[in-house]
Order: sequence, then structure tokens, then C-alpha cells
Amino acid sequence: MPRTARIAIPDVPHHITQRGNNRQDVFFVDDDRRVYLSLLKEHAEKYGLEILGWCLMTNHIHLIGRPAGEDSLAKALGRTHFRYTQYINRFHGRSGHLWQNRFYSCPLGREHFWQALRYVEQNPLRAGLVRQAWKYPWSSAAAHLDGRDAAGLLNVSYWKQICAQVDWRGALEKEQPDEVVKRVRLNTHTGRPLAGDAFVSKLEKLLNKRLRPLPIGRPKKQSGGRSL
Repeated sequence: MPRTARIAIPDVPHHITQRGNNRQDVFFVDDDRRVYLSLLKEHAEKYGLEILGWCLMTNHIHLIGRPAGEDSLAKALGRTHFRYTQYINRFHGRSGHLWQNRFYSCPLGREHFWQALRYVEQNPLRAGLVRQAWKYPWSSAAAHLDGRDAAGLLNVSYWKQICAQVDWRGALEKEQPDEVVKRVRLNTHTGRPLAGDAFVSKLEKLLNKRLRPLPIGRPKKQSGGRSL
């Protein structure tokens, strides 16, 4: 399925991911991760990208972010990754590209926000790195459970408001269905909204463009009419 042009909707959460160039590692030691989080915090605040969830894997990153403006996402991530590449090349004696050319992202509907966040925070669990998602030190899972955000990236008070009725520990303990995992990955890769029909229709009207994939196959002939 082809990608759409990147969509960034102000005040709407997005799932964002980017891999290392040719799937190479982007984090080599824990200090690298600390530097990355510091740079992300700096540029997210500067360009208006609210971080709602995150996970750093060895060769890629996942974020749930809510941009304040149409260019907030691209600027915050672009500057973070540019400066992080400079750091890696300088301190690890490397040269050249660190990240793949393009990051992937998709807007999230209200009902699919939780699916995407759960997908992000369960990444280390699916990779077999931990047995409990909140035990992985380089994600937002622990902060979402105990309210202590050492990285300083999250709006903890906002989180407490939106998840007052959510058993997040219970959600992280359960394996996410394969069809949900596949849909999060597909929509993020193609850039199409991960949302219900009503929300997608609202975005199509707002952007004046089609966001759903075109039907596969030839269009049906109109009954009673002449075919050309």
C-alpha cells in the first residue's frame, strides 16, 4: 500500500517512528539514550511537540506526540535527530547518515490512541527484552504507572486526568492482539490515520483530500447505463 504525503494535524496525537539507516543501531551505550532524551525534550518544547509516550529501542525510536502546529512534529524530530547524529559521529568516531531518510507517522483517533500507546510501550516486551513492559528503563511505561518521569518529557498531570478510569498496568500485562499490532504498523508506514470512520471523514473534510485507500479492482458498471 503506497504512502500518503505526511499528515500532521495540530492538537491530535500521532504515532511516530524512525529507524537507523539500513536498520543499523542508533544507541550504543546508555549515555547515548540520555543525550537523545535531553535533545528531544529541548526541541519538543521549542517547537511545540507534546510527548505523550516514548520508547527507545536499539535501532529505532517510537513516540506518541501531539503537535501544536503543522510543522511542530517535523521540526522537533528533525532538529533532535540532526543534533543527535552530530553527537554520535563525534563521540563514537563515526561519519555519514545515522537515521533513515524519513520518519513515519500517523494521526490517531481518540479510540485508537490507547492502542498505539500500548503498542509503543510493549515494544521491549515483544522483543523479549523484559517480562514486564514497565521494567524496561527506556520507555514511558514506568512513568505512566508511578507518576515519576525521570526524563522530564511527559505531562504527568495530564496523564493522570486522561487515564483516571484506565487500568494501564493491566493493559500492559496483556498481549496485544496481532491484528492490532499489524494495523498500527501498517497505518504508521502508510501515513493514513489510525482512527474510526467518523474521525477519518472529519480529517478528510478538514484537509480537503482523500485519506482512505482506493478500492482494489475496476469500478463497477452503472446499471442501466452504457459502458464506454
